Amino acid sequence: MVRGEIDRAVRLACAAVALSCSATAWAQDGTVDRRRLDALTAQFDAATADADPAGYRALANETLAEAKRLYPADHPEVALGELHVGMALAFAGEMDAALAIVDRVIPRLEADPAYRGSWRNALGARAYILNFKGEHDAALALNERLIADYEALPNGRNERDYATTLSNLAASYLEHGRLDDALARNRQAIDLALTLDPVPADVAIWNANRTVYLYSAGRTEEAIATAQDAIARVGTAIGADHPMMANLYANLGAILLRVSRPHDAMPMIRRAYELTERANGGPNQNSAAMRVQFAQALIRAGRDADAIAFLDAATPIIDAQLGAQSDRALVARDTRLIALLNTGHGAEAEPLAQALLGIRDARLPEGHRDRANARDNLAKAAFVNADWTTAERAAAEAVALRGRMLPPEHPDLLVARAMLLRVQDRADSRPAADLVTEARALFGALTLNANLARGSAQAERQRPAYRWLAELFARRGAVEDAFEAQQWAARSSLDDALAIVESERAATAELDFAATVARRRQLLVARQGLEAKLDANLTRPDAAFDLAGLTRELDDNRQAIADLDAGLPAAQRARLVFTPSTLAQFAGATSPRSASVMFTDLGPSWLATMATDAGTRQYLIPDGARLAGLVARLRAAIDGSAASDFDPAAAAALYAGLFPRDADVMLKDTERLAVIANGSLGALPFGMLMPEGKRGAYLIDRMAISRLVRAPRGERAETGTGAIDTLVALGGVEGRRTGERMAMRSSGGARAIVDLPDLPDAERELGALAEALGTGSNHLLIGDHATEASLRAAAVPPGSVLAFATHGLLPGEFDGLDEPALLLNPAGEDDGLLTPSEIGALSLPARLVILSACNSAGAAGVDRPQLSGLVQGFFLAGATEVMASHWPVRDDVARRLSVSTVRGMRDGETSAEALRAAILTVRKGNDGEARIDSPVLWAPFELFSG
Repeated sequence: MVRGEIDRAVRLACAAVALSCSATAWAQDGTVDRRRLDALTAQFDAATADADPAGYRALANETLAEAKRLYPADHPEVALGELHVGMALAFAGEMDAALAIVDRVIPRLEADPAYRGSWRNALGARAYILNFKGEHDAALALNERLIADYEALPNGRNERDYATTLSNLAASYLEHGRLDDALARNRQAIDLALTLDPVPADVAIWNANRTVYLYSAGRTEEAIATAQDAIARVGTAIGADHPMMANLYANLGAILLRVSRPHDAMPMIRRAYELTERANGGPNQNSAAMRVQFAQALIRAGRDADAIAFLDAATPIIDAQLGAQSDRALVARDTRLIALLNTGHGAEAEPLAQALLGIRDARLPEGHRDRANARDNLAKAAFVNADWTTAERAAAEAVALRGRMLPPEHPDLLVARAMLLRVQDRADSRPAADLVTEARALFGALTLNANLARGSAQAERQRPAYRWLAELFARRGAVEDAFEAQQWAARSSLDDALAIVESERAATAELDFAATVARRRQLLVARQGLEAKLDANLTRPDAAFDLAGLTRELDDNRQAIADLDAGLPAAQRARLVFTPSTLAQFAGATSPRSASVMFTDLGPSWLATMATDAGTRQYLIPDGARLAGLVARLRAAIDGSAASDFDPAAAAALYAGLFPRDADVMLKDTERLAVIANGSLGALPFGMLMPEGKRGAYLIDRMAISRLVRAPRGERAETGTGAIDTLVALGGVEGRRTGERMAMRSSGGARAIVDLPDLPDAERELGALAEALGTGSNHLLIGDHATEASLRAAAVPPGSVLAFATHGLLPGEFDGLDEPALLLNPAGEDDGLLTPSEIGALSLPARLVILSACNSAGAAGVDRPQLSGLVQGFFLAGATEVMASHWPVRDDVARRLSVSTVRGMRDGETSAEALRAAILTVRKGNDGEARIDSPVLWAPFELFSG
């Protein structure tokens, strides 16, 4: 996706930095009937430019006309009316005209002490305009002058206007790379605003700005947490449904989208445009821009046709209100272009890309990021059409432009170079040896960047390049390189989160490592400030910008981090940098009669690397679209929840596509299969595939299957063996009673939970688990006792089984749920929703966690390539393996599978073998209950290993 379009979405609230321009004093000569002027001014103060730009400008003109009717031309009231017009022009982007007006009125307002507040607001407007024009030093000086003026008269100032100016000063500091100063002044503004009565609604924008400041500095997780906290606090202060809350939701959604969490982003973005449209009485260009952002999330989630439908509705609104060549209109067309490419409409996409490039070249200055972005998009469109000449020319131009704008190791330049190599590989326009040599050097630079700051926005931007290089290496026979790149391509934000938490935990126990981590963090903060300056120049290029000097500072910073890392012992360094497995290590983890296979989504193709005791094999699966279609057919049957809907032809065709003849032969004598798969394959149990194409003959019949979250290193011990002597189990939560208790927290959530069906087999299942374990160390927390507090208090020793028999809830299932959760009973300060972040903070070193809950591994997709947030949370808490379901599962089937699995483990089977035996038992009815043979019912459970 185009780099610029999401950055603009994240900056949405920053573009609306508030300017309070109401007058603070009025002439009281008793000779003028100014009631209409007062009413017009009040309307103007209450209006917002985004909601109706034309109406906002018309109201400003009407206010000025009324002031001129009442007062002489040199009266401060006329100057104030002109200031309103200048503001309207500024919000419409006519900055030069606006600045001329503001400069004209400032002396007239300053001359009358009664209009001191209006004079301050005029200076604030001037600072806003100067910032927009890139004259940041002058804007900063004005804002600092204003703050000094306010603070000189602490008892006589308008506190709301003072808070607004603090927020504006924060924005100026950010433009100068002074992040700490920006955050400090922004915090002052927010804290002051929350003490006022009424609390100004602008505090929502200031909190939204704060999330942008943190995100821009690379502090992504902190930005997300800040936005989530602000939604709760500010929603309480100004009302959860206040239109200004849309800024917070939109920014949080944009950041979640930027870090490849589209499923989490969609509920936030939807909330943003719904609030905006409710306040406006229907769609406007602001809500339409949010709908474009929603379309971007749909694309990331693989729902390109839905994205196009959203864009068809949103783009005409933006065109009508802002023009077809406005920034927002162009972003909408960029988004449509990506959806067209993903759906194979290259013939329509390439001319659109050409047109967008022409517009941007005509409108934007040399050095602007979007000129290079437009060439990226043209290269991608031409690539889809096999128009290699156009694709190579556009990609080469993008590299050349970025080479003049960026340091050599900048992620955007590296990704552009990877795209050029991809085109040259397909076009055969360079010798294969040259391609591989350059690709290796490029890959080294990419991985060095990613290991500097895992989970950062910059590391996230590089992800497409790993896929392209993995494909190039595989096509050119560089198998080792392809396997290494494949592992990087499969990594997700969840993997980075796991690694970051692991290093933070280690730092609490190892003082020397803690000191290194702290120093490294300081260096990264400094680096993020330098990168923020560079990014700012890409959107507003300055001919005087010292790129060479900034590059030297970045190089020095990089070397300082590298020196720190090099001084660490190998075990500690491994906590800070990701080192993929070698092909030899991958093969070495394979025991006799077992196989490991890694499937990685490379975009239009998939790369498979397989290891058995007979050797290794790597192959490209070029027809990724066909695989996606087969997965969709199987998921359609599953989502229909009817046994008769299962599509055996799709299950057979998918197996044949994933395991072509040579690979199938390698699996013939396999008894145990470990799968690592991302993308759409992350949400589909492999046991339901049909290797022989015969009804009733599934892959699970041939072998035990488990999931790995990463490629193993060397010999891998079989998990799930040894004695288990403790069960901790929670369940039997009734939706009706729980919903009633939650009503005080969330009426919408409570209503949804009240409607959840009861799980009558839950208590029976947990009792049967205790019986199957056959020990006296059982802690059953049923019904009212199934609370978060009781889980925190429970002892979960290593080697134990931790089981949940309750509902699993997915993000967006009801208002306010932005993480997956297990439903428990609310009690005290606990809300009854056990989320991944709460799980990860616990110590739960269970040998096996059983999530006998609907959707506990659900919503796997682009943002959850390998495992869900719930499963991730338990790995963070120390669990060895997790058994979870991919879709809603019948509670009687869940009981039979979980009980039979534990019984098998008690008898000495590995957990994977025990789960396989449990599935076969349920299918045959060997446990004395009904025979259930449809994969829709028995297949959802899979075993995950860390």
